[in-house]
Amino acid sequence: RPTADPGLFEEQRAAEHMTSPLLIFAFGLTTNRGGGLIRAGRPAPVASRSRSSRMSEADEKAVGKLEQELSAAVAAEDYSQAAALRDRLAALQMDSEYGALSANSEFYRAFSERDVEAMRRLWLPSESIVCAHPGHEPIVGFDAVISSWRDIFRSAPAGGLEVAASSVRCSTPAANVARVTCIEEVKPGESKLVATNIYERHEDGSWRMSLHHAGPMVG
Repeated sequence: RPTADPGLFEEQRAAEHMTSPLLIFAFGLTTNRGGGLIRAGRPAPVASRSRSSRMSEADEKAVGKLEQELSAAVAAEDYSQAAALRDRLAALQMDSEYGALSANSEFYRAFSERDVEAMRRLWLPSESIVCAHPGHEPIVGFDAVISSWRDIFRSAPAGGLEVAASSVRCSTPAANVARVTCIEEVKPGESKLVATNIYERHEDGSWRMSLHHAGPMVG
């Protein structure tokens, strides 16, 4: 099933950071702290609970400090120092995006396999989470959201559904928040939906879904 490929993601993020934020001074580009295009490919592994997929309070402070130092190095035209700071900043941010993409891959696995327990583990245990299924009003709150998935799985065709994510994009607008957009390809059939998934870092370090919104594509 096509999902985000962390290997391809890493290559593209490395290339993207050559034009963000180090070379903004050279080409007048706007800073992009995320939004790298993630190509479809082999499934990503399940989100890890290891240190590499979590950002501690110290790491968050480190990101803020690196961003300040990078801005200062660019202003001072110290490009060698800016390059080193860029690489350190990219490594920290890439860990966050990889964790969110792994959670996104697990979400579509649970969706396709009608795994209610896995879906329960993926959602943030909060009454503020929101799920908007195609053609329906938003559902708010953990219990209501999980109940809606249980109903969907029960009403699925006898042969089941396969929901694959393609054209996956991920950005991290904040240290503990990730935004993933993708195209959902539903089989059997040729249905396609556009989806936005928001993930937040849980206190245990894992990435949990806090918003899912899917709707039909036009054209």
